[in-house]
Amino acid sequence: MERVIVRKFPKVNDLADVLGLIPLLDVDMEKEIRTQSIYRVGYELSGFFPEGEELQSNINVLGRKEIGYLERVEKQKRRETLEKYLSYPFPALIVTVENSIVDEIVEIGKKYKKPILKSNNKTIEFIRNAKFYLQKVLAEEMIIDNCILLDIYGVGILLKGYEDARLGATVELLERGHKFITDTRLKIQNIANRFILGSNTSDKESGDSHFYLFGKDGNDIDVTTHFGIKSTRKRKKITLLIELEKWDERKFYDRLGLDEVYEEFLGFKIPKVTLPVRKGRNLAIIIETAAINYRLKKTGVNSAEYFWKESKRLIEENRENKKRGLVVNDKTSMPVRYIKSRFNLSVLNGEEFLDNRYITTTGVYRPSLALTGYFDMYGEEGYKGLQLFTETEFNYLDSIPAVDKEKNLERYLDEDFPAIIISGVKDIPDYFLNKIIEKKIILLETKLDRPSHVVATFSAYLENYFAPSTSVHGVFVELYGFGVLLTGKSGIGKSETALELIHRGHRLIADDSVRFEKGVIGDITGRASKLPYFMEIRGLGIIDVKALYGVGAVRISKRLDMIIELQELKSEDYLTAMDYQELTEVLLGNEISKIKLYISSGRNAAAMVEIAVMNLMAKRMGYNSEEIYLKELKNKNYND
Repeated sequence: MERVIVRKFPKVNDLADVLGLIPLLDVDMEKEIRTQSIYRVGYELSGFFPEGEELQSNINVLGRKEIGYLERVEKQKRRETLEKYLSYPFPALIVTVENSIVDEIVEIGKKYKKPILKSNNKTIEFIRNAKFYLQKVLAEEMIIDNCILLDIYGVGILLKGYEDARLGATVELLERGHKFITDTRLKIQNIANRFILGSNTSDKESGDSHFYLFGKDGNDIDVTTHFGIKSTRKRKKITLLIELEKWDERKFYDRLGLDEVYEEFLGFKIPKVTLPVRKGRNLAIIIETAAINYRLKKTGVNSAEYFWKESKRLIEENRENKKRGLVVNDKTSMPVRYIKSRFNLSVLNGEEFLDNRYITTTGVYRPSLALTGYFDMYGEEGYKGLQLFTETEFNYLDSIPAVDKEKNLERYLDEDFPAIIISGVKDIPDYFLNKIIEKKIILLETKLDRPSHVVATFSAYLENYFAPSTSVHGVFVELYGFGVLLTGKSGIGKSETALELIHRGHRLIADDSVRFEKGVIGDITGRASKLPYFMEIRGLGIIDVKALYGVGAVRISKRLDMIIELQELKSEDYLTAMDYQELTEVLLGNEISKIKLYISSGRNAAAMVEIAVMNLMAKRMGYNSEEIYLKELKNKNYND
């Protein structure tokens, strides 16, 4: 595969347009943003300026707390501090309040041509939204050729190697109902160090013609024309690499998926399988098996015979939790031991408290203004979260008078936060360790030495854990790569419709109760609230979909793309009722496409659901059948 690294950097005005920021000082708005980190100003307001990336390349933020601190500083001292602060080359300053202090900042900012913008969101909300945006646009990119990206049973498979076999296998896989992304100029992105995303880079304005499988001697295949719009996707997460090679009799080939081999893309390792090609081997079937095997490793093996056993275990576990006074099925807190184990942290003090002290917020905070003695709105701003100490914190403490150091540190350590994390500190001062031991505080140490890396890594994990969530009654299925939630009153036929969709080759995520969570990049993902893969069918009882139809018929989670509400069709409305009503429904703050389907004994609900999803796919790709029909009808009437 030929690889070309591509980096794109958004500008300040791009950030303003996307997040609705109002320029207070409209200068140098073309300045590039080169990091994903958002820095909330702290030590600098006291006149202490640590060296680091925060004032060099990060977007800076001033909120109500910081402005309140500045209001208490003597005017001349404040101007001197702001003069020095605004002279640093960070790309832009965002404020979330408007008052005389902000006017003073704008006045000084003119001297240094510093873009200053106002956000109407709360400080924490702005930081979260800005992180979402910057994680997406600053994702490192690479363009690669001589490979084919496919979606097989929901698994993004990148095919490379032996060209003839690659093309032949792809055609057969498309005939078997799988989906094609691209075979030329594939763009891959590292999304927040969480996964690798592959995308078709052709110009979308060219319609569906960018889905071409390029064969030898000009024998190209228009995938959309030959296999239908359901056989294409614009992008897909890459989770498995399969390399095809000519069979070598002298080489030992291990069983499929036995060896743990990886190939690195943009610093992210993708599992790799090597398949030997020879006459008589059905590559399409083997590649499908590889995809199912990959999913099997991810989902585990759970059969129907364990359903009642697992149900009883959960019931007993919930009963015991209630006796102990613990909230059941509510991720409102995390024992500190979780974070210690997840990131292999060293425990410097408080091993005995790891299981009974809890993290309740996603923030990772540097004490900043607290060490200066400023504690206004301290609890309000989230100091129930993890605390981060670096060399900067200790250098600051050493720069102030001993009496202030003792007083400020004593007051700070009385706060009720779960733990302190040490990063990049060679020698922890004895006075600090003694205080930690005295106050029985958990002290952990990480091997990560960049403050922004520590905050980003830990916050991403905590945001995933504490993601906003809700439970919805319905059946959640995947059709043609889309996550579709079937809703409707009890007895309308949601589960039966889903069962027929599974017969047609689609996949079940959850039945009856679906738990939706909003992730760190803004997508809403659904999974089963309780035991996955089981359905209740009237007349049949509980069935295990994975055991009956195989792992290819289920998946553990999926992004929500569409809601279909099933409603009963009254016979007197049959000729006039609209089958597809285009609506939206707000779920966890996101607008989700929604339609209503009217079903009756004479209508095939599963077929209607399929058509509804394919219609949505066509519209997202710029094809509106209703508009084209009306246009053609108008032309026909005109010609007649």
